[in-house]
Amino acid sequence: MERSSAHPILDLRVLRRRPVALALTAGGLAQTVAFTMPGLAILLALYPHIPGVSAGLGWSAHHNAVVSVSWNLVMFGAGLLASRMLRRFDARRIWCAGLLVMALGYALVGFRHGNELELILTSCVANVGSGIVVAGAPALVVGVVTRDEQGLGSGMLNMLLSLFGAIVTAGAYAVLSADSTVVDGTAFYLDTGYSWIFWLGALVALVALALSLFIPPLRDPEEEDAPPVTAAA
Repeated sequence: MERSSAHPILDLRVLRRRPVALALTAGGLAQTVAFTMPGLAILLALYPHIPGVSAGLGWSAHHNAVVSVSWNLVMFGAGLLASRMLRRFDARRIWCAGLLVMALGYALVGFRHGNELELILTSCVANVGSGIVVAGAPALVVGVVTRDEQGLGSGMLNMLLSLFGAIVTAGAYAVLSADSTVVDGTAFYLDTGYSWIFWLGALVALVALALSLFIPPLRDPEEEDAPPVTAAA
């Protein structure tokens, strides 16, 4: 479809339409949180625990992989459930609910991440929201573009995900570096920095939620594809 389309694969002019701009921006920000925060949490898990120097948990890579199965399964299950609900209920409400749960979850992770049990429980809450967000973002974009622009909307969403991901990751490392201890040229991060990167994720999710509140009712692609109804003779 992209090769046969007259417009470019990534056409920034679609952002002039308010519903498209809101959906793409909110979708990019929300998916950035869903995909970036778990990667940053690996630092917390693998860095050593040295009182006053490093607030990491000191896990092995194998132990971190085993523990993270819990919240990854939660995210997968929440995404499957949300994908079924999107066909029956207003996708905007499901999307906003997912954003709210994800923001709440990462706020909790910022407060409670000091041991294995705390990290599992709070991360599972966050990943309930992440699963809904990952499942809902494509439906949100499809609902604000025309049938011929669906490939374009998907490409724009991925582009913004990469852009916002780079910005949020850079901001997270800046936050970590502001509360770090350098020993023999290696920076070790303290607990305040870890807390703030999760709170940063919660704040970005809330920004996406605020933008999502202004998204108008979504277009139903099935109705767009249906043949016109002719009047009875």
